[in-house]
Amino acid sequence: MNDNIEVKVTGKNVNNYIKWLVSKKVNVKKINILSHNEVILIIDNKYYKLLNSYSKTYKIFILKKYGKLKLLELIKKNLIIIISIFLSLIFLYFLSNIIFSIDVISNDEELSTKIKKELENYDIKKYRLKKDYEYLEKVEENILNNNKDTLEWVEIENSGTKYIVKLVERKKEVQEKSYQYQSIVASKDAIIKNIKAISGEKIKTINQYVKKDEVIISGILVKPDQTNIYTKAQGVVYGEVWYEATIEYPLYYQEESVTGKSKNVISLYFFDKKISLFPYKQYKQFKTKTQTLIENNYIPIKVVKEKLYEVNIKEEIYTEEEAIGKAIELGKKKLQEKNDNIIEFNEVMVSDVENLNSKIKVKLFMSVTENITKIVEVKEEKEQKEQ
Repeated sequence: MNDNIEVKVTGKNVNNYIKWLVSKKVNVKKINILSHNEVILIIDNKYYKLLNSYSKTYKIFILKKYGKLKLLELIKKNLIIIISIFLSLIFLYFLSNIIFSIDVISNDEELSTKIKKELENYDIKKYRLKKDYEYLEKVEENILNNNKDTLEWVEIENSGTKYIVKLVERKKEVQEKSYQYQSIVASKDAIIKNIKAISGEKIKTINQYVKKDEVIISGILVKPDQTNIYTKAQGVVYGEVWYEATIEYPLYYQEESVTGKSKNVISLYFFDKKISLFPYKQYKQFKTKTQTLIENNYIPIKVVKEKLYEVNIKEEIYTEEEAIGKAIELGKKKLQEKNDNIIEFNEVMVSDVENLNSKIKVKLFMSVTENITKIVEVKEEKEQKEQ
C-alpha cells in the first residue's frame, strides 16, 4: 500500500460517484459502502485532486495515509522533536569524542607523571578530541621505544570519554651477588638433599638439617698450621623445605568455552534500559564484549556496539574427596608461582578439612626440594682488624 490513502466520501448518492470514478479509470484498491450517501475508498494518492472535481455536493475526508505518505506526515507532525533529537545526537557525538580525563595505571607515581607529560607531546590530554586507533598505536610504540629500560608494555584504552593508559614495568634483572671471597649459606631452614660444590670447603653433609644463614660451603680453608686461605666458594645447594597453606576449593565447578560463533549488535541504552536497534536471534549462552560508540556523562543516552560470543558452559559437582584432590593441585600451583626456586614436590599432607557447604577449606603441609643457595661475602681477618 505504498502512497495510498484511505478517504471517506459523503454525498447524495455515492453509487453515482463510484460510477464516475470508474469512467475516469481511477484504480480503486478497496471499496466499503457504509450507506447510500457514504463510502470509504482506498486509492492511489495521485487521484486525490480528481476526487473533488465531480461535484461540490460531495465532501472528501482523508482518514488514513499509507507508505511514504504516512512517514512524511509523521515527520511533519514531529519535526521539532526530530530536529531536537538529531541536534542532541550531534552534540552528544561531539562530546563523546572529547577526552575529559586520562588515567595512568601504574604503582610508580613518578613514572605515571612522566608518561602523562609525554602523552601531552602527542596532544593526548584533557579536553582534546580523541585520536584514531592508528594514531594511538604509533604513540604506544614511540613511548615504548623512549622508555625501553623502564617499560615492558604500553596500552592506551579508549573508555567512553577517558583514556586508560596501562603500563607494565620492565622487571629489573637481579644480578647474582659475587664477591672476591665468599661462602655459600642456607637461604632458609632446610634438610640438605644435594650439594654441588665447585670450589670452597663443604662443611655440611646430605640429610643434615641447617638453619637459615648457616654456612654450607665455606670460602675459608683452614691449613694444617691453623692459618686461613680465603677463596671464592661456588656451587649450588638443594634442600627439603616444608610449607603450610590453606586452600579453599568449590564443590561446584563451572567452565566456559567459546564455540567460535559470534555476531555484532548495535544497542541503545536509555536510562539503563537496553534497546536493540536491529532484531537478532540471541545465543542461549554467550559472553559480551562491548565498545561504546556514543556516550556522555550529562545525557543519559549511550550507543554501544556489542560483540556476542557463543559459549558452552560445562558444569561439574565434586565429591569432597575429588575437591581435596583439586585443592592439592591448586596449592602446589600457587606455591610454584610464588617461588621460582622450587625444583619438585616431594610430599603433600592434608592436616585438616573443613566443609563450608558450597566449598571446602583444606589445610596442607607441602614438602618440596628447592634451591637454597645464598651467597655471603667473606672478609680476611687482616681487613677486619684494620677496621
